[in-house]
Amino acid sequence: MVSVVVARDSEQAGMKHVEAFLSSVVRSTADAIVGCDAQGRITAWNPAAERIYGYRREEVHHRPVRMMYPPDVAERDWQVFQKALRGTPTGQLRTVRLRKDGTRVPVRMSFAPIEGVDGSVRGVVSVAHELTGEIRSEARMAALLEATPDAIVGMDRDGRIVFANQACERLLGYRPGQLAGQQARMLFPEDTRADMVELGEQLFADAGLRARTTTLATRMMRRDGTVLPGETTLSWLVEPDGALLITATRDLSELRRAESRFHDLLEAVPDAITGVDQRGLIVLLNQGTERLLGRPREQLLDRPYAVLLPPEARERIDREVAKVFAAPSQQQHTVIYADVIRPDGVRVPTENNVTRYNNGAENILLVVSRDITERVTAERERARLAEQVERERTEQAMLRAQRLEALGQLAGGVAHDFNNLLAVISNYAVLLDDEVSELSRGDPQRWQPFVDDLAAIQRAAQRGATLTQQLLAFSRRDVNRPEVLAPAIVLENLRTLLLTAIGERHELWIDAATGLWPVLLDPGQLEQILVNLTVNARDAMPDGGLVHVIADNLRAGEAESDYQPPPEPGRRYVRIRVADTGVGMAPEVAARAFEPFFTTKPKGHSAGLGLATVYGIVGQAGGCLGVTSQPGSGTTMTVLLPATDQPLPAPTGRTGPDTGPVAAETGAAGPHTILLVDDEQEVRDSTARVLTRHGYRVLTAHDGPHALELVREHHDDIDVLLTDVIMPRMHGGELAEHVSRLVPGVRVILMSGYAEPLLDTDPPTHAAAPLLKKPFSTAELLRAVRAAATAGAAPS
Repeated sequence: MVSVVVARDSEQAGMKHVEAFLSSVVRSTADAIVGCDAQGRITAWNPAAERIYGYRREEVHHRPVRMMYPPDVAERDWQVFQKALRGTPTGQLRTVRLRKDGTRVPVRMSFAPIEGVDGSVRGVVSVAHELTGEIRSEARMAALLEATPDAIVGMDRDGRIVFANQACERLLGYRPGQLAGQQARMLFPEDTRADMVELGEQLFADAGLRARTTTLATRMMRRDGTVLPGETTLSWLVEPDGALLITATRDLSELRRAESRFHDLLEAVPDAITGVDQRGLIVLLNQGTERLLGRPREQLLDRPYAVLLPPEARERIDREVAKVFAAPSQQQHTVIYADVIRPDGVRVPTENNVTRYNNGAENILLVVSRDITERVTAERERARLAEQVERERTEQAMLRAQRLEALGQLAGGVAHDFNNLLAVISNYAVLLDDEVSELSRGDPQRWQPFVDDLAAIQRAAQRGATLTQQLLAFSRRDVNRPEVLAPAIVLENLRTLLLTAIGERHELWIDAATGLWPVLLDPGQLEQILVNLTVNARDAMPDGGLVHVIADNLRAGEAESDYQPPPEPGRRYVRIRVADTGVGMAPEVAARAFEPFFTTKPKGHSAGLGLATVYGIVGQAGGCLGVTSQPGSGTTMTVLLPATDQPLPAPTGRTGPDTGPVAAETGAAGPHTILLVDDEQEVRDSTARVLTRHGYRVLTAHDGPHALELVREHHDDIDVLLTDVIMPRMHGGELAEHVSRLVPGVRVILMSGYAEPLLDTDPPTHAAAPLLKKPFSTAELLRAVRAAATAGAAPS
């Protein structure tokens, strides 16, 4: 009896433990657990039910469960409740319940009968899982699925379509309902269908292949029979019933059309377009590349581009290509000139515009090449023509220089002979003037006209002397004594003279830059340059205007070519520009501006020697001349004088040459003896008569050897040697050497009509000898002889 009681107590204790455990589970579960009796009244209500439905337990106890059934599902759900009450199994039911506030809550429910101890069904218990979050996620997923532009299809292992989104209708022509349950093979064209089915089977069977295959190019069959080019992305959805293959296909029709248009455009471009990757291989080309290189496409693709280049150019082009690849910006652009070699060995010169293209997957160079054979040929022809023009220009300059040189030689020769004639005329005119002036004092009425006529003869001789002086300056045979001059000081000293020369109707501006370099030039010649150019500018402005004289320093460059002759590059020059606002000159007139006797002025107004004189002086000084002129726009004459490194001389107190009266050389000391040597008899006789008339003893000789005979004969009597420079058999410089050795201390005076031989031979023994320029006046002659004779000649 005791054992029976113990067993019963033990059983009751176990039952209480189980009940306690089940009660704990019911209270802690997240799902709503509701128990009902056979009449459908609520008898059990866990905390999750309170949270999900909003009722407290006491609010629903013994109330009908149907109060939570929405009208649209009430009958169906009550029938399920009745089935469970009868003990019939029920699956999970997806339905809706009403909360206390009247809102609907989606749930997934399961029903089970509540059995009594005797096995009878006393009620029904339901377990409800709230689906609000899941339905919200599903809604989002569905919205996303429908919003995507890609056609998304899910298929199972058997190749059946499980679902499809709305985009399938737009892209493939099928509504989602028309695809569900169909075999996926219907979506592929006949020529690829078998391959795609086989690929699908392999993907379901091989997990490794699934991992490696994520994207592939596809061709989808539309409902209307057309083909959709696409790119399909694969993903997998694992469900309880098995894995589903999800395909998202993007429509590439527009891309393919764009590629087709790009391809057509690429082929239509006449230039060669080539793509070269970082390995130097050709990965893209058009028909223009085939034409340029003379090779078909299959011989070029995946071939090194370098094999098309001359070997000597490859290293240079590799460096330039590397710079483009290394540039931080895709906008880096460069132009490369190179030859390419065709199969026949012909080299084709090309201009290549090189740009880097990088879309993330590719990093290539796009090379747009153009055959520039015609351009190179044209450039060579232009260079040839330019060379020819330059050669012709040089030849013309040489011809002009030769013509001017020939004119100079002619002018020099004429001037020499003319100066001798003028010397004879001047000397005899002076002698006659002395005689007639004496007679005129006794009978003015009879002899004064003769005095006036002789004065006119002397004035004409002086004008002739001026012309020959200009001719000699042009021919660069003028006698000159260069000095180191400061151009700015010379310009300032000449301001008054230049103002007088241009007259009151013209304005003069002189702009001399500071720090002008010194020049080596005869002061009188620099004066001649400035006066002649200024007067020429004045004459170009008959109605008045501005004469602008500008002086500055210039270091000649390579481009300084508009001068006669062109300056030496790098050499220092003082540039003097004389500009006017006058009528200007036509090119053909400007080309002849420096020719002697060429003038555009009316007859009798100019001898045409002003600019010719400037030309000769500048050329003799090693300078250059330039002319800039346009008809109606004025003229600028530019003179370049070589700068000198010699220092400027210290200022002297000299005020000018001695111009005082000339006294006769007579007196108790006796006359000085002069050895006069000249090959021109008239010059020799007339000069001897002038000297004799003024008290000098004169010995004459017609050439050097004859003069030396007289020196040997009258060794102790000769005080002064007065000799012409240019003579046959022995020139004056050589004669002076011999005489100086035979008669130590003899004074030498040189005479010359022009100076070129003197410049070529200038012995040191007579380097400081005075020089008389033919034709010289009687005053100049006597002044030179007096100075020489009284400066310490050998005693008589």
